[in-house]
Amino acid sequence: MDPRPLVEAPALSHRAAGPEVAGDHYDNRLIRGDNLAALHALGPEFAGKIRCVYIDPPYNTGRAFAHYDDGIEHARWLADMRARLAVLRDLLAADGTLFVHIDDNELGYLIVLLDDIFGRANRASVVTFKQGAPTGHKAINPGCVSTSNFVLVYCKDRAHWAPQRLYTARERDPRYAQFIVNRPAPHAEWRLVTLMRAFADACGLGERAAQRLARAEPERLDEFVLAHADAVVRLARPDYNAVSAAARAMIDRSKAEPDVVLRLERDDHDDFYFVRGERLLFYAAKLKLIDGQRVAGEPLTTIWDDLLSNNLHNEGGVAFPKGKKPEALLRRVLELSTRPGDWVLDVYAGSGTTGAVAHKLRRRWILVERGEHCDTLVAPRLRAVVDGRDPSGVTAAAGWTGGGGFRYFRIEADASDMSPEPGP
Repeated sequence: MDPRPLVEAPALSHRAAGPEVAGDHYDNRLIRGDNLAALHALGPEFAGKIRCVYIDPPYNTGRAFAHYDDGIEHARWLADMRARLAVLRDLLAADGTLFVHIDDNELGYLIVLLDDIFGRANRASVVTFKQGAPTGHKAINPGCVSTSNFVLVYCKDRAHWAPQRLYTARERDPRYAQFIVNRPAPHAEWRLVTLMRAFADACGLGERAAQRLARAEPERLDEFVLAHADAVVRLARPDYNAVSAAARAMIDRSKAEPDVVLRLERDDHDDFYFVRGERLLFYAAKLKLIDGQRVAGEPLTTIWDDLLSNNLHNEGGVAFPKGKKPEALLRRVLELSTRPGDWVLDVYAGSGTTGAVAHKLRRRWILVERGEHCDTLVAPRLRAVVDGRDPSGVTAAAGWTGGGGFRYFRIEADASDMSPEPGP
């Protein structure tokens, strides 16, 4: 289709007061109108430049919601999605990433469609997103209670794709139950006791009293472990046949000298420490910097069960029942796939979560929404972000205090438009 030009409405555009600030972005775009028409209009300027696309399209469940009708004929839904996904692929940079949020109603069909458009080899992940708990009326129904939906992750070209490495916080690993009481001493002189014995000594308690304290106030033991992470260890039996010849020799020697901790120095990796034929693993190696704090972390998996969608009614200062996604989810998506200054696109803007989070994380963004709530919900939310009046969501974690701006555009809708979009 021939692209229809976007027409700016300067009176609805918005920017922070005062002079432009280096590092802030003012050319973000909020577009009201049919998203397919908007995508074609964006093509000449943005083809190959978008680093991340996140969309939360209608799930086609057959239900009607306040801001959109979520039920159209299946074949038409697929055709509408194909038309939009094909253009979105053209807009993505060679190293760009597409995230599609969907439930299980059209999941299988959408995967086949995306495999066809992007190539099966470019299907990076199928993420399971836990969005609730098995409570309320859902728990009354027989069978399995649905508490999740999915985020399909596709790269445009796996040969160029380089996602960021992310970690998620996890509870303390109880297997790390040994403690080096004289950690500053030479390794051959290290003495190991149980973690509880060390905790008891630090609290001036007997071991049984320390155990009762740890049960009553587990955060006390967690704090102790974090403060002494380089001395908290566990023993692990290495696969003798899988390690190097030097490691095997050290294992044999440590069995012959059971009272001494031995060290195997390595040039490109952390040194190995052995005692009684087993390897010492340090809790400090599990710690990652997450939200400014050193906590136990593990690499991001395809099970996202730590970003629950409950208690979102006040986030962003907008009400969007059954459609709004948590800002923490969009933060994860953007930190996984982009860096500050990259372009982010969402053509099912919904309540504006993608733009709000992208702005706070100093990414450049484009949102498209055809519904009236583009003016009544999305624009006010983004103005509040620009002005530093939105303390909710990821504001504190991002260190956001306001700045930048956005331009508002309109595009006329036509009779072939898709039903209004839920969005995040």
